[in-house]
Amino acid sequence: MTVTTASPGSVLVIENGQLDTNGVTLKTAANSALTIIFSGTAGSYTHAPTGGGTLDFPAPTSGTWQGIAIYQDPALTTGVDISAAGNSPTWDITGVVYLPHSSVTFSGAVNKSSNGASCFELVVDNITINGTGRILAHGGCAAAGVTLPTNNVGAIALVK
Repeated sequence: MTVTTASPGSVLVIENGQLDTNGVTLKTAANSALTIIFSGTAGSYTHAPTGGGTLDFPAPTSGTWQGIAIYQDPALTTGVDISAAGNSPTWDITGVVYLPHSSVTFSGAVNKSSNGASCFELVVDNITINGTGRILAHGGCAAAGVTLPTNNVGAIALVK
């Protein structure tokens, strides 16, 4: 499924639910951008992307959601964890993925979107990287509308 958006991009809001790619590719067309927002109430919902498909999109480079590819509402504290991110679904994403209360397990690779710059910033509560977990280079963040933090606000430790 290819989505063509108006400039600077579109917003997809998922309230009290997940985005199940179910083997399908959600991709933006050239010169299009997307922000996916998970919102709603705490409960038995999953507020995250799932499934065996592919997410292939850049975040908008201007406007209200500049640089934000995926956003979980900070009011959500349950149903926010993501496991096997990077390969189930495949993440080909340019921009910031903001999951402030999420425990994320990466077991695959995160690549840039087909139509975006090489930039990926992940904001999470904690992260585990398994096996072949790999996150792309971030040299294209200025072109993606993302300003990476310059101060160490946290630490990453790889455990073997």
